[in-house]
Amino acid sequence: PGGRVVVVLANSAASVTTLFGVWRAGGCVVMGDADSTPANLRYRIAHSGAQVLVTSGAKLAVARTAVDGLDGVAVVVTDDVAPSTLAAAEHLLGDAPPAAGWQAPEIHRHAPAAIIYTSGSTGAPKGVTHSHHSIAVVVEAVGRYLHHSADDVVLCVLQLAFGYGLLQVLVTFDHGGRLVLRRGPGLPFDLVRTIADEGVTGLAGVPTLFAMLRDLDPGSFAGCTRWRYLTCAAAALPAALALQVADALPGTDVIPMHGQTECFRTTYLPADELRAHPSSVGRGMPGVDLWLEDERGNRLPNGSQGELVVRGENVMLGYWQDPEATARVVRPGRTAHERVLRTGDLFRTDSDGRLYFVSRTDDIIKSRGEKISPNEIEQVLSTLPGVFECRVFGVPDDVQGQAVRAEIVVRDGHALSELEVRRALKAALEPYKMPREIAFVDAVPKSTSGKVVRR
Repeated sequence: PGGRVVVVLANSAASVTTLFGVWRAGGCVVMGDADSTPANLRYRIAHSGAQVLVTSGAKLAVARTAVDGLDGVAVVVTDDVAPSTLAAAEHLLGDAPPAAGWQAPEIHRHAPAAIIYTSGSTGAPKGVTHSHHSIAVVVEAVGRYLHHSADDVVLCVLQLAFGYGLLQVLVTFDHGGRLVLRRGPGLPFDLVRTIADEGVTGLAGVPTLFAMLRDLDPGSFAGCTRWRYLTCAAAALPAALALQVADALPGTDVIPMHGQTECFRTTYLPADELRAHPSSVGRGMPGVDLWLEDERGNRLPNGSQGELVVRGENVMLGYWQDPEATARVVRPGRTAHERVLRTGDLFRTDSDGRLYFVSRTDDIIKSRGEKISPNEIEQVLSTLPGVFECRVFGVPDDVQGQAVRAEIVVRDGHALSELEVRRALKAALEPYKMPREIAFVDAVPKSTSGKVVRR
């Protein structure tokens, strides 16, 4: 009990049964990216102190390289492996102990249940550690505000290595629904066919998936008669894109949300508020208290801008083996199992307390003494019919400190000029927020969880 088990499996029945099996045995699961490099996988194994790695035959060569030189790490393969591959890694494979007489250990609800590693975009990946209790709190709250029941069929295209994907599995099982697993969204037409054929009622995605759906002919969704909700939480959903998808799917609720690995989920915008507040991520989910603080830690009233602070039993235990990093963002709550998290996300609130994402604090562009939100500029760019997706970030400048650069992916079948882009931005933004550089690119870089990378 308490041992860490690294799981590196693509979305499959094996990934789900392994997850529950580790928990049933009293272990702590370390979900690894199915596309992990040997170096990334090795870091997670060594940092977490895991003694077991569960993977597939397709990833056995990567696993072999990752554990080379690490003592006492057994590799468990969930499927058939070619004899030549098996022979090359036979010395790594652990023997399954006999099941006779085995009894499941007692599991403490506040013990570590999962370690989810951050992308490491600003340094070494951190091991976000959640207890069984913090996970259960979020699962109950999400199921409540999405009105889940045993009749739901959830299509999961997100990797279980990320909190957003993991929640799709757990919320579905918590309500006795049916889970359909897919290894990524794939081609848009195939995705929609799966939604129709499987009678899918719920789907979670990132903004790129929303853009793919927006670009389909509305008639493509004719067979999706049970599809009742579509959520976005992994990255900021442009308001224009949210409304375009809502128009294309009149019978489906589009629900923007906010969350981060350290607390899973924080907010949601009810579907009936989308038309009036399309750029908002709503208010706090059930059981969570939210407020904004200034740089001195003072609470701010509605109508202000500041860092989002979350208080609840959904907040992580801490960063694995990193008490200093934990202390910088987590402080005790009002009870033994409640914690307060500084998210590092800048928001503003309206007079009714709805939240509007501004930027990650470390993504803010500092130019000529001004602080510029890349998200604000991206929201404007997303209103242009020719924009599929975009990213805005700061580049070094000897005079200004940083200058603004915008990169744009143009939608298929559309044309877009720099002059058109500048005219739209000039009409919506103050002069100091105007990009110095505008580039048209084939793709914008993303993390493995689908977030746009700005550094």
